[in-house]
Amino acid sequence: MELILVRHGDSLGGIPDSDRRLSDAGIEQVISSSKVHIGVIGGIDAVYSSPYRRAQQTASLMIGGLEFKNGLEINFNDDLMPSGHILSLTALLEKKLKQRILFVSHMPILGNLVDFLTGNTGTFLNTGSVASLSMDYPGEGLASINWIHDVT
Repeated sequence: MELILVRHGDSLGGIPDSDRRLSDAGIEQVISSSKVHIGVIGGIDAVYSSPYRRAQQTASLMIGGLEFKNGLEINFNDDLMPSGHILSLTALLEKKLKQRILFVSHMPILGNLVDFLTGNTGTFLNTGSVASLSMDYPGEGLASINWIHDVT
C-alpha cells in the first residue's frame, strides 16, 4: 500500500485552533503541492482528513475536482487531529491494504505516524509538505519513505 501524508498549509493565528483557516500563503503552498503531485493524487483510493478547518481546506485543494472524476470524498477522522492516536490510524490502514490512501493532518501526529511506521525518529513535516510511504502492512517499522516534498 502507499500512504500519502499532507500537512495542512500555513494558517492564520489568533482564533481557536480547530477554526483556523489557511492563510493566502498556505493556499498557495497547497496549490503548488497539488500541481507537483497531481499524478500521485489522481491515483488515490480514499481521502481522510482531520476535521480542523485548515486541514479540510487543504484536503479540498489537494484533490481539486478529483472527487467528481473519481468519486472521491473527504472522510473526516478525529485521529488525524494533532492529538490523534497512531494505533487507531494503523487500524484504519489495515482495512485499506493494497490501496493508495491520502491523510491530511497536522504535526505532531504526522511526524509520530511516520516515525512509528518507518522506525525513524524526529520526523518533521513543514506546512504544505507531502510525503509518500510504502508498506505491505501498516505495522511498526514496516514502512519505507519513498519521498518527502517540502514546499517551504
